[in-house]
Amino acid sequence: MSLSKNSVLIAAAVGLIGVTLLLTWQLSVEISEIKDRQDKVEAIYTESLYEDHMRLSSKLKVESELASLQAQLEDLLAVEENTDYLSITEVYTLYQDLAAKIARNNNVNLSTVDYEEEISSLGGLMLGKKFDEMKASMETISSGLEEDHEEYLAALPPPPSASPAGEGYSFVNVSTGRGTFGAYLIKVPLSSVRVVTAAASEGDCNDNCPVKSLAQHVNDNGGFAGINAGYFCPPDYSECSGKVNSSDYAFYKSSAGKWLNKGALSWGDTGLATFNGTSARFYKRSSDYGGGGVTAGVSNYPTLLDDGNIAIDEGILSSYQKDARGPRGAIGVGEANLYLAIVTNATVIDAGHVMQALGAKDALNLDGGGSSALYINGGYAVGPGRNLPNAIVLTR
Repeated sequence: MSLSKNSVLIAAAVGLIGVTLLLTWQLSVEISEIKDRQDKVEAIYTESLYEDHMRLSSKLKVESELASLQAQLEDLLAVEENTDYLSITEVYTLYQDLAAKIARNNNVNLSTVDYEEEISSLGGLMLGKKFDEMKASMETISSGLEEDHEEYLAALPPPPSASPAGEGYSFVNVSTGRGTFGAYLIKVPLSSVRVVTAAASEGDCNDNCPVKSLAQHVNDNGGFAGINAGYFCPPDYSECSGKVNSSDYAFYKSSAGKWLNKGALSWGDTGLATFNGTSARFYKRSSDYGGGGVTAGVSNYPTLLDDGNIAIDEGILSSYQKDARGPRGAIGVGEANLYLAIVTNATVIDAGHVMQALGAKDALNLDGGGSSALYINGGYAVGPGRNLPNAIVLTR
């Protein structure tokens, strides 16, 4: 009996040891797995930190190159009798726009690494007085930065529903026969607002025209919302030399009570949107306008909608308007509502179909791309985009 008890005790002890060893082994495996996971997390975290470091290093390098270039340009500009003064002035203007675009792209975490080598070469070109090469290089870099920013705008996700926009604003996905498009939209009863067409210039302007941010246009006119207006010639386009920030289209300066570029009211290829207090009237062709009292007015091309129908004359569109996808601006009216919209990843033709699907009856195309901006209640829903010679502002 005693032997049997001892056998049981020994067996129990052996079993306990076995269980203990098994638990120890399992615990060891779990600890090992936890350590592996920690190592992986640490590696990912370290890699993420390193990527941030590299982005910051790249940004610092580019900004240092630009600061050095600016200092050299300012030194040269200080010597007005310099025989290359005019070329240096042109280069300096291009430099300022380039620096602004780099800062803008960096602010939204767009990498400028691809342009480092070209930016680094600018100083050498300037020292060698190769101003034409320098201008061509800056224009190429500027164009690339603009394309990067337009791709960024086109890929923006819908803003949260609690966006700073408030009443009248929404981001909507709009289904059309050409596909589904996102639209940053201000839709308000026309009877509840006044449209103001705001211009930075006091009169017609052909070159180096004054500009303001959309927020400035809105605030200077006592507004609560606004959108960029028609096409203009931005400083970053080489073909705009001699007509920087100018616009050829008829535009009514509400605060002065007069038309700018009044002769363009006779054009047949542009459309025209006019407002008189709380009423609106759109013309398929600016030349259809017979005069009469208005409190606001903007012309551009093409007309998107006429009495509910797509009215786009594709024959007058550029390939950029017909084929390139990006943010597109539009203004329209329908039933009792006013529509201001930035349509994402769209052609101008797509924008017309989106405005139709939203409920507009008449609509006019506005500028888009890098000039796209939509502002409401103290914040940008889209933008800020470029500084603008004119804008459409909503007041109460």
